[in-house]
Amino acid sequence: MCTPLLALVVAGLAYSNAEPQPIGSDVAVTGGVVRGIVGDPGRPDMRQYHCIPYAAPPIGERRWAPPAPVVPWHGVLDASTPGPVCIQRTRVGVAFYDPPKDATLPPQSEDCLTLNVWTEARQDGERRPVMVWIHGGGLQAGSGSMQSGRLLARHGAVVVTINYRLGRFGFLAHPELSRTVGGVSGNQGYRDQIQALEWVRDNIAGFGGDPDNVTIFGESAGAYSVSVLQASPLARGLFHRAIGQSGGAFHPMAHRTAPRTYSPAAESVGLQFADALLAGQDDRSLDAMRRTPAARILEVAESSPLFNTYEYLSTVDGDVLPDDVGTIFAAGRQADVPVLVGSNADEGTALLAHFTRFMGTGVAGFETFVRAILPEAEGRIANVYAADTDSRAMRAWADLFTDLTFTYPQRAWARSMGRLSSDAYLYWFTWAPPIPGRETYGSFHGAFQMYIFGDLDAFNAVPTDADRRMADALARTWVRFARTGNPNGGELPAWPAHTRGNEAYLEFGNSIRPGASLRVAQMALIELAWAERRRTHSTP
Repeated sequence: MCTPLLALVVAGLAYSNAEPQPIGSDVAVTGGVVRGIVGDPGRPDMRQYHCIPYAAPPIGERRWAPPAPVVPWHGVLDASTPGPVCIQRTRVGVAFYDPPKDATLPPQSEDCLTLNVWTEARQDGERRPVMVWIHGGGLQAGSGSMQSGRLLARHGAVVVTINYRLGRFGFLAHPELSRTVGGVSGNQGYRDQIQALEWVRDNIAGFGGDPDNVTIFGESAGAYSVSVLQASPLARGLFHRAIGQSGGAFHPMAHRTAPRTYSPAAESVGLQFADALLAGQDDRSLDAMRRTPAARILEVAESSPLFNTYEYLSTVDGDVLPDDVGTIFAAGRQADVPVLVGSNADEGTALLAHFTRFMGTGVAGFETFVRAILPEAEGRIANVYAADTDSRAMRAWADLFTDLTFTYPQRAWARSMGRLSSDAYLYWFTWAPPIPGRETYGSFHGAFQMYIFGDLDAFNAVPTDADRRMADALARTWVRFARTGNPNGGELPAWPAHTRGNEAYLEFGNSIRPGASLRVAQMALIELAWAERRRTHSTP
């Protein structure tokens, strides 16, 4: 948890919009006053504020409940260092992404609903565009403090990064829980994100940000979350632009109470989770679950794919999500805000190791993957993904996983905006970071955020001037979109808004150039498969 600075009492700092006030190290926010850091090497105006609570700690009777209002604190809260990350697994089992065994990992706590702010605004009335980052990690890992907002703040944005509840702490539906919280449960992590956006609306002006110009952006599960928020009526009006990087919830989703042949009802999974969690106990109540140590909850969540499969952690709950995201977007019922979405050319190269551990390799492994993940397309796969030899099968596998999980959602997202007045812009990132094994991994999953945050030495990369220029170009473009809703300008070539008619996108690679009709045969195959699943694999 964040720590109050004892014996410090600050009066008269409540924000007033009567006239602009200088922004110092101390800023008044909901709950009290926070003290951050002023100045950065070469950037005297850079201000950072970490570990700011945006909700009450979700502990005790608040575990699995919707987020509650911030608990006020006395004195000044030390906002100079990041706080604990939410309870999560520390390794995903893919060596490419897992930290070294001797790495020092950040502390974990259920008391983790905090956010961080970076700004170079000098006065609270500057109304700079606000960019709220939602981290990835499969809805089971990650934190807001993993990325720094310095680069985007240098280009004129006020950057906010947030924590939200993860895994079965953040996504648990249960009949008893539903009865206690207004008839619905599950999707607690998304409710946390919405609560954080409400905090931004109420407080960001004090950091020089414009509460009427908020962009939500995220990568992987963070982009998935952005699509959920754009579909959710509960988030309406809390943001004004949306950026999705390498992810989106456009597959058929699980439902809270209605079983599907591809997924059991979320509340039934919750009951099975309770049985496993409280095995050997007579009391299987929600209270007993809330008394269970967090370590035990994490252990049980990791014990079965039923409890930790990423695609079905979140659910159509009837409140956060009245229907699945793809259906909402197809009907034009999402928030009508400008959208910028895209993915990387080689997302699957590093992630494939996760599947080969269970499914084998080569032709046999690829066929097992198709039967398990996309059986609706099994008879048509060979028409689009050539896999007649083991080596070709591994390439086809990486391409199919990339298309299914990343390329297709971004294109579906952009295409679905055609019913609305706001434009959508599609990008394709083909730049390969200079990491060991660059020729093998290419533009892997996670490569893009190295550049958008200027984290150019991640994954043991040795950046060049060309990498630094790419990072600067992307940061300028993203902030421009956050400011105006249109990424065009600067030295970019013309970037047309995406439509079904033009299939336009902009490639960021060895050159920055416009393109059209990105992998349309592969996209059509996946579109047909998901349509068939929605039509025939639902249980009334």
